[in-house]
Amino acid sequence: MKPKSSFIWNFYDEVESDRAKCKICDNVYSRKGRCTTGLITHLKLKHNDEYLQFIDLRDKSKESVATSTCTSSTPLQAIKKQMTLQESLQKKDYWDSSNIKTIEFDKLIAEMIALQDLPFNFVESIGFRRLMQAALPRYKLRGREYFTSFLCENLYNQMASKVKQLLEGFNKLSFTSDVWSDPSAGVSLLSLTAHGITENFRKVNIILKCEPIEGSHTGAVISEKLIMMLNEWNLTEKVHCVVRDRGSNMIRAMNLSNFTHIDCIVHQIQLCVRAGIESEDHLLKIIAKNKQIATHFNHSILAQDELYKIQTQRLNQPSLAVIQNCPTRWNSTYYMMERLLKIKDSMILYLSTYNKITISTDEWLDMEKCVAVLKPFEEITRELSSTKILISSVIPLIHVLKLTLQKEECKTDTSVILKRIIRKLINELNSRFGELQNNNLFAIATYLDPRYKLKFFSEILKEQVQSDLICLINSDSESISDSSPLAKKSRLESSSNDNDDECATNTHARKYLSQIQSSLANILNSNTDEDDSLNRSSISDTDNRFFILKSMLTEYNKDKKLQLTEDPLLWWNINSNKYKDLIPIVRQFLATPPGSVPSEQLFSGASLIYDPLRNKLKSEKAAKLLFVKYNLPLLNFEY
Repeated sequence: MKPKSSFIWNFYDEVESDRAKCKICDNVYSRKGRCTTGLITHLKLKHNDEYLQFIDLRDKSKESVATSTCTSSTPLQAIKKQMTLQESLQKKDYWDSSNIKTIEFDKLIAEMIALQDLPFNFVESIGFRRLMQAALPRYKLRGREYFTSFLCENLYNQMASKVKQLLEGFNKLSFTSDVWSDPSAGVSLLSLTAHGITENFRKVNIILKCEPIEGSHTGAVISEKLIMMLNEWNLTEKVHCVVRDRGSNMIRAMNLSNFTHIDCIVHQIQLCVRAGIESEDHLLKIIAKNKQIATHFNHSILAQDELYKIQTQRLNQPSLAVIQNCPTRWNSTYYMMERLLKIKDSMILYLSTYNKITISTDEWLDMEKCVAVLKPFEEITRELSSTKILISSVIPLIHVLKLTLQKEECKTDTSVILKRIIRKLINELNSRFGELQNNNLFAIATYLDPRYKLKFFSEILKEQVQSDLICLINSDSESISDSSPLAKKSRLESSSNDNDDECATNTHARKYLSQIQSSLANILNSNTDEDDSLNRSSISDTDNRFFILKSMLTEYNKDKKLQLTEDPLLWWNINSNKYKDLIPIVRQFLATPPGSVPSEQLFSGASLIYDPLRNKLKSEKAAKLLFVKYNLPLLNFEY
């Protein structure tokens, strides 16, 4: 029999000429064409440690063959090519694959690939290999196949085990979920992100999975995938609620899964803005002109250069570029108009010289007033998109937003057109958020925020919220929040909504000076002597347990409210012993994010992974890369 040259036979016994038996699992596999490709694939998929040993043996063999080829020469050539002492030492002094330094740098390189969205073949690039050879001459750099397996199997499995340990510390978790597709790569992913508050009151966002989803994205398919992902992490019984967009398929998936679910608040706010803008043809015409101007500059480097010269040379102003509107970017219309107003003088000079588009004086004035009306929406969108924001801020912020619009409407210099837009915006806010205070997910969270407590509730709702909270403490939290009349009402209203466009994360960064926050602080500092105690509860005082809880809530109500800039989670951490019965509910309700922004940010990372250098990456590997990328900092690189 011909001797076997491949190292794969270290792990197989040949049974027949076209069959081989795995030494690890004793299964027999066919060798069609008498090649070893299928044997290597089995080793890679089922026995990863042995596969890494095979890769290591194969790499060493290739190196020895290359060395023997170079040294197989005549005696005279051998004398001329005699290695220096330094070359000899470097050649024989590589770290072994089991060396602690080799393991450390393998791990660091794999982490770098995930964190920086690098293609796996980066490790085979000439520049990187030359760098590693100069910096670490004793480290033997492996190839693309090794790091693909190392990152997607070893490193991923270690991190997943660590994340499971972290998840065990939560009784309840909230989740965000969304679907992302990249037609160029032919892949669709369904995300699942968990949100919780740790025992030391630190808010954490954990990327759990990006499950590949094939075929139609129906509610039934999404529901099946979500339940499968939750079962994989043993979290089915820990679902407090799910935050999702208003797509009809997502709503149906939540109802089929029997999950409590809420709309993405930021998406809802943007739909209010869109409805307000589209209600006036005059404003749409102005925005259309703005888009034409932005497109002109986006497509012409010469136009950008001319604008730069006008700003810096003729007007002695700082150079600012035109911002282009994008339908999938929150507030992008606002940013486009705001930027044009900032460069109004230079833009008028440019348009009068180089372009046929003209913006009249009245249109500039209408743009200025429109930006002033939309500014609170921009501020609240940024506020609710923050990673530190709590769902408890939704009711207060929407309340302040309505008051701000009403004040703007009452101004004497507000035009008839602007008044109609403001009225439309207020009607949209009332339509989409009018029942927010009747939803326990929002109401209880707001009450448990020591900055707000009962400030934004009517007398009847104050009693209702506190009574519901007492019932919640004394019974199964999931069944109460899911089956209470208020929660059921919210679910039925959500399920009747129409399909809307998906939202995307606002990436425009600038200095944050929020008028909304100032107005909210003024409201909170007023009427501080209001009576927030629980005096008229329908619960009988004869029940000692209920009486103790009522007394605790009364004491909580009398505690001084925090300032708006103070951290409510830090307050609860300090007072955890004082309000022990409330702590599990606080960790459950305050953990919910107000929007699906974490999923949107996750998919921004997915778009970076599928760059031109690796647009053929399999969805399973992409999902693992995203998991590693976003959870490494969470675990503090310790796993």
